[in-house]
Amino acid sequence: MQPNDLDHEELLLMLGDVLTQVASGHADGHRCPVCENAELVCSADAGKITVRCPGCRLDFEGWLG
Repeated sequence: MQPNDLDHEELLLMLGDVLTQVASGHADGHRCPVCENAELVCSADAGKITVRCPGCRLDFEGWLG
């Protein structure tokens, strides 16, 4: 499965747990829920959350509100 195969809501549901943990300061050690093959590169800085997968090229950016 590739990120392009999912609509925005499906992607948010898949990333929900990861986004919650990254927002809480736990940015390391997350497996990609889309391809399940790679470790995500995550960061949270000044209210902005970034999640990227080097395997399937998932690229997500969002703001904490």
